[in-house]
Amino acid sequence: MKSQTKQYLEIALLTASILVVIGTVTVFFQKLPIENTTLAMDWKTEWAAMRGGNLHYQPAEGVRFPPWSLLPLLPLGLLPMKTAWGILAGISICIVAASVPRIRPKQLYLMSVLLAVTSFASVRNIVDGNFEAVVVAGVALLIYAYQNENVGLLVLGLILATIKIQVVTLLLLILLVYTILTWQKRKWLRAGALAGAVIIPSLIWRGKDWYIAVFGANYAKYTNSIIDISLSAALTRLEFIPPGFIALALVIILTVTITVAWKTRHSLSPVKAGSFIAASLLLAPYAAGNSVLSLLVIGIIPLFQTRPWLGGSLLVLFNIPYFWTTEFLFNYQAYYWTCLVFIAWVILTWRSIRNAN
Repeated sequence: MKSQTKQYLEIALLTASILVVIGTVTVFFQKLPIENTTLAMDWKTEWAAMRGGNLHYQPAEGVRFPPWSLLPLLPLGLLPMKTAWGILAGISICIVAASVPRIRPKQLYLMSVLLAVTSFASVRNIVDGNFEAVVVAGVALLIYAYQNENVGLLVLGLILATIKIQVVTLLLLILLVYTILTWQKRKWLRAGALAGAVIIPSLIWRGKDWYIAVFGANYAKYTNSIIDISLSAALTRLEFIPPGFIALALVIILTVTITVAWKTRHSLSPVKAGSFIAASLLLAPYAAGNSVLSLLVIGIIPLFQTRPWLGGSLLVLFNIPYFWTTEFLFNYQAYYWTCLVFIAWVILTWRSIRNAN
């Protein structure tokens, strides 16, 4: 009885803490003067697309997220812009903190949470009002659901993680193979049916508009642009790298990732999931710098917990942009993230092989 009472008290305390964080952040954000600033620059577009609790796609300068992933977020469109932005920021903080693996000693765990929440990538996503924390929540659920063979959480993780498909493409393909190999047939068939029951109606509802938003004027504007961190974009912008070399580099990354995934197919750790995210970002037709948050929380933080010097060194590199000027960030940030994502992919892939042996 005492144990059950303690459990209820812990749940109540956790719920109260989450509400306090979200409420405090929301009040603070409501008071921020954002007119004529870059604050909430992503959220302004996202909120406009969900205004009134409906989903509005635009062929240019609008959201490009799939309709099934936006469904749980539509209620934010019913609120005033700043209020919804504050709630999103508070939820993002809680997601990042909750996605950090629990580990002993407690001091190391608390330090990991602090490093994740205060990282440049986390703060940037909060300030911009970006949805990257939704990807983090989805991937964390996917890893947990796969390890515990939980169909419902696997589908929920899929719905959330695919809000930015380019971040998780390889992870999802590999996870599909892992699930078919290790789960009972009735379980993965049920997961597929449940996912289809959510995704297919949403595509009937807004699929055509989403397709136009993704591959229309937005695609032409942002692919290979100065904010595109994919490997192809970075090398193409240099203008002296032969297309054949770029193609070869992409094939090598894909081949190594698939080979390692197959040779280590008996488990899915956060570090390995992080290596798949890094590979997805490098191989994507388009990826933005906000997406390094998923790589940091899912892959780098767990690496820091087991290999503090190695993971800590990467965390230092992930936070260097704090010291850059706005002009330097605009001109060179994408190149920096491409290089750092590649370094992280090499290290996380190597650690995945070592951990499997």
